[in-house]
Amino acid sequence: MTATESTYVFVDRIARLAVVETVAQDEWRASIELRGELDIANAHELADELEVHLGAGRRVIRVDATRVEFMDSTAVGVLVTASGRCRDEHGSLILTGAPASVRRLVNVAGLDRILLVDTAHLG
Repeated sequence: MTATESTYVFVDRIARLAVVETVAQDEWRASIELRGELDIANAHELADELEVHLGAGRRVIRVDATRVEFMDSTAVGVLVTASGRCRDEHGSLILTGAPASVRRLVNVAGLDRILLVDTAHLG
């Protein structure tokens, strides 16, 4: 499995934090976990990971956002683009475990009609 890390510069240290990690995959499917903050600075890492799977022919992609602290519109746009590619190939991308702030962003932007968001286990 692959993990993509981002560099974060704090006042007292520099840290490498994994934000995008493929945790399972087979010929047709992939499962990706997201952690931390996804924004314009590192959304390309999510796009790169999704491209690996789409390029390999995987058309059913589960993206778990349970451990996401923040996601901006750039990262949501990456998910929407990948979702469209999955749909074009008769597959699907589903976002699971999205925190309320991410669900709100998706809804306010009107993307809830485009992006599949599983809310079954959310409060």
